[in-house]
Parts: sequence; structure tokens; C-alpha cells
Amino acid sequence: MEKAKISPGQLFTLIVLFDLGTAILRVLAMSAGKDAWLAILLGTAGGLAIFGVYASLFRLYPELPLTGYLRAILGKWIGWPLGLLYILFFIHGAARDLREGGDLILSSVMEQTPVIIINAVMILSVVYVLNKGIEVLARTAQIFMFILAILGLLSTFLLFAAGVIDINRLLPVMGNGLGPVIQTTVKQTIEFPHEEVICFAMLLPYLNHRKMGIRAGFAAVLISGIILSCSTALNIAVLGIDIAGRSTFPLLSTIRLINIGEIIQRLDVFVVLTLIIGDFFKVAIFFYAGALAAADLFRIKDHRKLVLPIGVIILFISMMISSSFTEQIEEGDVLLVTVFLFFGVLLPTFLLAAAGVRKWFGSNP
Repeated sequence: MEKAKISPGQLFTLIVLFDLGTAILRVLAMSAGKDAWLAILLGTAGGLAIFGVYASLFRLYPELPLTGYLRAILGKWIGWPLGLLYILFFIHGAARDLREGGDLILSSVMEQTPVIIINAVMILSVVYVLNKGIEVLARTAQIFMFILAILGLLSTFLLFAAGVIDINRLLPVMGNGLGPVIQTTVKQTIEFPHEEVICFAMLLPYLNHRKMGIRAGFAAVLISGIILSCSTALNIAVLGIDIAGRSTFPLLSTIRLINIGEIIQRLDVFVVLTLIIGDFFKVAIFFYAGALAAADLFRIKDHRKLVLPIGVIILFISMMISSSFTEQIEEGDVLLVTVFLFFGVLLPTFLLAAAGVRKWFGSNP
């Protein structure tokens, strides 16, 4: 591990940007209809419980990353191969988000640009920042968090000023009962994006104030869930459930409706900036977790030696991962309830239970 530390505030910013990522631009929980926003809120409660598992493991092993306490709890012969699988999991997650961001940029503003060019520019930017270390990444996140906050508040104000928001499109609340909301929560909104926060199990040892850092982590999961819920409610209130549900890029469709006096309009740049910033940090944190895990498993003192090779691997995987954006979304729905569920929820929960048993029987965790 590099000799660097991040503050609780920086951890908060990183988790919020990671959770929002491309999720704020995607169609979320639309199977719950007008109550999609409510399903996201309920999913956030599940996300807090999932983060609670990571926080509990961190309390037991404050000096070890995820791959470290895998070996400490399960032994070398089981923990090491599982750690290797986590490396592949993190790299795959980075590649998926890189391709998703590239496809969204391609479809929205750069239709004539090959997707490999967009992805290559993004991954080179990530490689540059990660070579500078975790502190630079965290400080960069604080700057861009401020920019996103300004864009979000300004966009919401302009939507109200343009008179395109109709709250009646959100009514009646739970018109079809609680069943669709619960079903959507269980199948989607607990999993996405909260299972992916397992990446931060590799970063938590960098905290300079552990107790405050854990509190900041819980606050970040809660705030990001509320933002996603509000964004989804806003899309439905502007577009209606039919258009919002069919749209590939609902936030872009929403912002395009801003037209104040034929002067303030065509604010697509707000959404594109949100996409680029969110995708950058989503890819960067998956990427960084993979590099840290590889350095820990293979006993490489400076993980920055791995950044460029892993970046090239992520770029090539992103180009092979799917043939279209639609196919990637369909694959993602399956992965959420299989691969991501296993690595993000089931295995960490088992590790916590195993560590608890070891402690109960007097074996130091």
C-alpha cells in the first residue's frame, strides 16, 4: 500500500460520485412505474445494510484490504484464489462502466467518433490520475463534486422556471399497491449501485479517522440514494412514465425540454459533463481496487507499476464486452443478481459470519 491517507470527507465524496456514476443517467426501477423513486429509496435502505457489512469487516481488520482479510479469515489456500477472482471482478466492473460511458457519449453527442477513441481517452485520463495516488484522486473528486452540485441545482431550478415539471405525473403514490415496488427493490435497486461499493473495502485502510470515515460512508450511501431517487422522480414528473421508461438516456431528454424565452435552451452540456465526471470516477475506483488487489496478492510494493498494464487490459475488455448498449444492459441485469450479488453481498456476509465465529471461539480476527 502507498503511504497516503484520505479524510472522511474525501471518502464521502468518492462514494457519492461512485454511486451516482452512470446510474443517475440510466433508466432505474421503471418496473415500479410511477413509484420508481420509492423503490430506489427502499433499495438505499438495503444499501446501508450492505455497507454495514463492509464497515464491520473493516472494524475487525482495520489495517487489511479486502484481499488481506480474505486470507486471514479463510486461509491462504481458499482466500488467495478468491482474491484473484476479486481482481477479475474489479477489472470487469471497470471495463463495463468504461464501455457504458463510451456508448452513452457516442449516442448523445459524438455520433461519428469510434467508441474505442472515447474509451481510450477516458482510460488514459484515469491512468494519469491513478499514477499520482489515492490522495490526488480524492482531491480531484472534491473539486468535481462541487461542480456536479452546481450543475444539479441549476438544472433543477431551470426545469422549474421552464414550467415543464408536472407533479401529477407522480400520482397516485403506490397506485398499484406495494407489490411492484417491493419486487423492483429486491430485483434491482438494492443491487445497483450498492453491491458495487465493495470496491471501497480495498480503500478503507487509507482512512485517517476510522470512526468518522465509517459514518461518512453511511452518509454517502444515503445521500447518493436520495439523489438518485430525486433524479428519477424529476424525470418522471417531466417526461411521464411512458417516455421516461422507454428513453435510453432520460436525464438528457429531460434537460432538453428546458426553454426559457427561446434564450436558455439546449443545455445538453450539463448532462454530458455529468456523464463524463460520473463515469470517470466509477471506472477509476473499480480500476484502483483492481490494482490494489493485484499488488496485495502478488506482493508488489508499488501498485502504480500495475496501473498502465491493467489500464490496457480494461480498454480491450471494454471493446469486447458487448456488441451494443442494449445487450450490455441486458447482461448487466443478469450479472446484478448473480456475479455482483455473490461478490458484493453473499461472500462479504459469509466472511463477517466466519470472522464472528472465529472471535466467538477465541481466535483473534
